[in-house]
Amino acid sequence: MVNLKILRRAMLVGAVFELLLVGAGHLQPWLKPLFFLFGCMLIAAVMGLLSARDLAGGFGLGALGGATAGAVCGMVAVSASSLMGDRPDLYIPYGVMVSTLTGGVGGLFGQIDAMIQAFLRKLK
Repeated sequence: MVNLKILRRAMLVGAVFELLLVGAGHLQPWLKPLFFLFGCMLIAAVMGLLSARDLAGGFGLGALGGATAGAVCGMVAVSASSLMGDRPDLYIPYGVMVSTLTGGVGGLFGQIDAMIQAFLRKLK
């Protein structure tokens, strides 16, 4: 079972960083075409990685928690961007799908990291 405390923390931190990214993109318009999608993906992947690493419950739960955190991060970014007047038809299908995918992949890598850390603890 996915630990809701860990998942909520990852979603909250990811949402804050996504809001900061969208705000920075509107304060400095040159950031938007260069870093908006990549930054959104990076934040979702890192939140997936951190949630799965804290959970350490297997690849399925890690990917599920990471995908959930990534989807929430993507929805926050798309919603904030739409509220600020961007064109939602460009961001809604791609932003949420890509964030969900990268969050799930981040969750897989987080589980790998948890396994490596458990192995290193055994060696001590």
